[in-house]
Order: sequence, then C-alpha cells, then structure tokens
Amino acid sequence: MCVFIGVLISGGLAALLRDRYVCPGMPFWVSGFFIFTVGVFFAVGRAFAPLWVSVFFGNLFSLLGVNLLWLGLLKYNNRIKRYHFAIMGLSLLTAILLLFMLNSGVPEKNRAELISIVFNVQSLLCIREALRDRQKYESGRLMFAFTCALVTIGSCLRFLTYQMDPAYALLNTNISNLLLIFNTIIVFLGLSFSIMLITSQWLQQKLAAFAAYDALTGVYNRYGLNEQTDVLFGSKNKAAFNNCSVAMIDIDFFKKTNDNYGHVVGDLVLKEIAAKLRQNIRHRDILARYGGEEFIVVLPDTNKTDAMIWAERVRELVSMEPVLVHQHTITITLSIGLVDLSAEKHVSLDDAIREADIALYQAKETGRNRVCYFNRATSILAV
Repeated sequence: MCVFIGVLISGGLAALLRDRYVCPGMPFWVSGFFIFTVGVFFAVGRAFAPLWVSVFFGNLFSLLGVNLLWLGLLKYNNRIKRYHFAIMGLSLLTAILLLFMLNSGVPEKNRAELISIVFNVQSLLCIREALRDRQKYESGRLMFAFTCALVTIGSCLRFLTYQMDPAYALLNTNISNLLLIFNTIIVFLGLSFSIMLITSQWLQQKLAAFAAYDALTGVYNRYGLNEQTDVLFGSKNKAAFNNCSVAMIDIDFFKKTNDNYGHVVGDLVLKEIAAKLRQNIRHRDILARYGGEEFIVVLPDTNKTDAMIWAERVRELVSMEPVLVHQHTITITLSIGLVDLSAEKHVSLDDAIREADIALYQAKETGRNRVCYFNRATSILAV
C-alpha cells in the first residue's frame, strides 16, 4: 500500500515539472519521493528476495530519498552548495555499515536502532531548513516542518519499542512495524501536501511580483506604487502625512538617447538610473517607475528642506557620473518636481503626483537638470 501511494504521489508531483514556472526545489522533491518509494519497495522485498538486497538497497534508497527532500529545501531557500551533496555519501556509508552488521550477525534490532538515529538526524535537518527565514504566508513550509516533527516523534517511539521486543523482525506484526507504517504514510501524505502548498504559495508570490514590479528596472510599477502607498495615504493613517514628500523624476532628453544609441541602450540607461535611485533612498522610501522615463519617489517623514537636499544630491550625483553602456559614455541629467504633504489637508496619491508633475514641468521649462518645488499651501512654484 505504501509503495502504491508513493508511486501515485511521485507521478503527481512529476506532472508539476511540466509547468512553465517550476518552484525551486521541485526536481529534488520529485526525485526524493520516487527514490524513497523504491527504498520502501526493497525494504518489504525481503519476503521474496535475499535479505542483503533488502537491507542494503532498501535503506540506501530510503536515506537518499530523505536527503533529496532536504536538498530541495536548500534549493528553495537558495542556500544549496556543492558540499551539501556530501550527505548522500553518508547515506551510502550507512547502507554499507548496515550490510557489514548483517554479515557480522548483529541482531536486526540493533540495525533498526541505527536506521532510526540516522533518519531522525535527517528529519531534524529538514525541520531546520523548512523553518529557516520562513515568511508569515508560508504555511506550506510550516506544514513540512510539522510533518517531519511527527515522523521524528514516531521514530523515537519506535526506537523505544525495540527495547521491549528482543526478537524484533521487520515483517512481524508488532507495534514497532505499525509505527513504521504510520511514519511512511505520514512522509508520503504530509510532505506531498506540504510541497504542493509550498509550490502554490511560491507561484502566488511570483505572480504578485510580476504584477507589482517593473520587468525592466526591477522597481515598483504603478500597481505596486498604489499597493505600497495604500497604508501611507489611507484614511486610517492620516498621521503619515506629517513631513511627507513626493518626487517626480524625469530623465532629460531621453528620446535623443534612444534615437542616437537605440532602444537597447536606452533600456540599459533606464536600468542604471533606477539602480542609482534605489541606492540613494532609505529602506522605507518607495521608488516606482511611473511610465517611460519617469520615476516616482515617496519620501515618508521628509519635510520640504530635507526633500530638496535629497533631490539636489541625487540630481548632482547622476549628472556627474556618466553612464557607460556598450562602450558608449552617456551623460544623463534629471529634472525633478517635488511636493510636500500635510495632515491639515488630506489628499490622495494621485493629487500628490499631479502637483509633483506640475513642478516637474516647471523644472523642464526653465532649463532642465534642476529641482522645482510645489508649495501646497500657496500653489506657488519655487526653483
């Protein structure tokens, strides 16, 4: 029954590999389930095959299967290194040791104790990796860790039952083997559901990233900007308007860059400018590509004076550091429009952007490569 369940689950997970977006770690998890199933098959195969075949291949494939599940978690967390594959060599050494114990006449109970210890260590490694840097929404990884914890508890209980049954044998009907069957089913069902949930949540985050981020520059797009500023500009958080500024930034004569060097170079220039802006904002600031060569920066807790200082620093930095793209040295300048917000007059993000755009237009009309400020109280532009 366990082998049948393992085959079905391995086949179902393998079908997910055909998707366009495959969750990191999925190839390891599919391989792990399949190899673990082969291990279970060899373990129960001692009823019709030589005992050494069951002991060596059954435990080898079972241990390798768990190794691959752990490697899948490492891959998912982007932490996998070459030396992590060395643990697969330890599985081989364990299987060889078990074969040596068999040939030396070591009781089956003692071999089972060794296997329980090795599996528990591997299970603890999986628990640690499943919980490492887990985000709140990642309930699939929590379920993975919980399943491994159940298996570890079951394995520990099984370890204790060996002491009460000196004549233990794998094919006998006893509480130890009932716990083994329970653990195997938990591995197949619990971890498969966990992996499917992990995959679903990973894909949801991937789609959310596609929707919220500009594909070229990697900063927020308009949708992402609105999402990030909903709390800041929401009616429930009016206090956030104290000392808050919004900047609209335009790359001067960007059309000439495209005309002179081509759109490929123009795209690289956009990426470079976005990177410079990202390097010169704080963690809580919000940077978005608003469209074409225009960017929006929301600066919380920043009054007019500080916003002007920031904008002038960014403008000078960009103008003094030409962009090197495809052996072309291109001098880039920025025009920036600023507006500050106040708690006294509640406005929307669209209102703030409209007024920053007015200031930006003034900066472009008065010669470009400059910063203009829109005073919300007087509607007067200042350079």
